Amino acid sequence: MNLTRHLGLFTWAMAAKTLPLIYGLGFLLLVVPAFPVEEHGCFAIVFSVFTYVALLNKFLVLNPMLRFAADTNQFNCIIRSGFQLSIVFYIAGGLLIWILTPVGAQIFRINTSDLLLAVPLLAAFFFRDLGFFVQQTLYRTAKIFFIETVYFIGSVVGFFYLVFHLVDFGARELLLAHIIAASASSLLSIMLGFGGAKLIGRIDIEAIKKLFNYGLLTLPIGFANIVIYGADVLILGAIYTPAVVGVYNGAKKVYQVISNITQAVGILVLPYASRLSSSGRKDELKALFEKTTVYIWIGLFGISIIGWLFADVLYSFLGEAYIGSALLLSIMLFAAPFEGIFYTAGNILYGIGEAKRVAKVSTYGMIILMIILLPSVYFFDGVGAAGALCVGLIVLGGGMFRVCGNYVDSGLMASIHRLRKNIGNLLQTGRNA
Repeated sequence: MNLTRHLGLFTWAMAAKTLPLIYGLGFLLLVVPAFPVEEHGCFAIVFSVFTYVALLNKFLVLNPMLRFAADTNQFNCIIRSGFQLSIVFYIAGGLLIWILTPVGAQIFRINTSDLLLAVPLLAAFFFRDLGFFVQQTLYRTAKIFFIETVYFIGSVVGFFYLVFHLVDFGARELLLAHIIAASASSLLSIMLGFGGAKLIGRIDIEAIKKLFNYGLLTLPIGFANIVIYGADVLILGAIYTPAVVGVYNGAKKVYQVISNITQAVGILVLPYASRLSSSGRKDELKALFEKTTVYIWIGLFGISIIGWLFADVLYSFLGEAYIGSALLLSIMLFAAPFEGIFYTAGNILYGIGEAKRVAKVSTYGMIILMIILLPSVYFFDGVGAAGALCVGLIVLGGGMFRVCGNYVDSGLMASIHRLRKNIGNLLQTGRNA
């Protein structure tokens, strides 16, 4: 596999994933200093509830849709079936949130009306998420960039409005800003189209079964992602106060910006691995594993070092309420390189149809993380949550690397050897030049 052949596609993918960096900086530098920490915690809780439903739909429906649409000639019926299943799932998720909101609001000590905003969040993001996956299937990374730009830059524009025009705002107004930006992104997704697939049409029972059965295999992956991206916030909110959640989310927002780099690789890796597998190109599949895992680990480790050096400086600008976020971010950053391996190796396995292997590793990692997370949060609040997240991701990353390496007949030493070889080739090219 020659990564330079995909440089144009990867450049657009990386450009798309620099947008969360702009969003994250805008959130930290504009919203956080002007935002009561309790309201920040409320925002984080509501957004986590929405994220739960979105992630489950991603692994139950959208990832299987990507897997089969990239691997078969049934693109149209697979996309349409994914659309139909997603509608059903989002309606069910929205109804469940609506029914449980009175109880949830009491548990998390937030307003019922604020928690209910998770439902319009689902509607706002629906076509954005569907369009993202369709364009990923077709390798249209430029269109992904524009879809992402409308949401992330639109959100930052909303931040400017809230801070400099509305001035006195809370979680509700911030959530509405995200709803507006996501709705605009969904509208653009509709305008860009869905690769010629007709979303409205007959129900293909066989295609739906195909997606649903594969999705059931991958649900443990979705639950693992829920634990990683939302369980810590909700457990903190249930045991402590929204203020504690706000400080923790101040650290996690920065961490998520860094971990988004992994998703730029995943945009290309999953459908590419599917195509390599379907055409029997095992050597290229092995090279894909060795190069992507070692490069993403090194890249994220380097970024983590920068984060450790400047965490205190960053949070010193955000006021006394967020001083504790610096320590939490420093703890989380230990996990970043391993999270990169977890998602990269997992995307390769998923793309070649080995969802069971991904689900098995995810299930074990999720169980370990939950066992550690509950007592850690209870006794050590945000520090315990960050530590549990770190341990869980290290286990998940190591486990996924080992399983994927065994499947493609590779491993740590082979990846290191390929890295040395590539560095040697670059140095030789430099000398010849």
